[in-house]
Amino acid sequence: MQRPMHHIESGNESAAPWYVVRVRANAERVVAQSLTNRGVVVFLPLQKRQSKRRKLGLIEVPLFPGYIFAQFVKRESLPVVVCSGVVQILCHGNVPEAVDPAEMHSLLVLSRTALSISLLPTYTRGQKVRITHGPLADVEGIVLRDNGRQRLILSVSILRRSVEAEIDREWIEDLSPSVLVIPWMGTGA
Repeated sequence: MQRPMHHIESGNESAAPWYVVRVRANAERVVAQSLTNRGVVVFLPLQKRQSKRRKLGLIEVPLFPGYIFAQFVKRESLPVVVCSGVVQILCHGNVPEAVDPAEMHSLLVLSRTALSISLLPTYTRGQKVRITHGPLADVEGIVLRDNGRQRLILSVSILRRSVEAEIDREWIEDLSPSVLVIPWMGTGA
């Protein structure tokens, strides 16, 4: 298995903070190349995934769809903001928020050394989930522990008793209610 591929320009990782840049759907590579051409250091972690079209086999897709990482000094963010395809720099209020240096360093090192990278959804203790595959398919349970590994520990009620089950993460579906945000439409009056 090959290492995950990514786009990163050589540069001093500690020279400037890294920021998360939200981009238009499916524009990660184009924006990364455009920013690189403008002299901005960019990081686009990719993962190998089986294509939905059988003929293509394994394809490389962004690890964080819709986002890239860019390294720049905050006061020099204009070339990033005006780049075609950039939606915004993630901010706290109106101020661009830098990625924690330790987290960014870990992500960079991991992308250079890991055989493969894939995101695992995280679950919180007490979260209600449904098992979608395997012998317990369609059974609902409560997350007891998510230790960051491939399997979760769930509490499943069977015959009015709670049992602990270890389930593959891919077999779990979140049952938490989604929040529907409906924009307010003024009447103009």
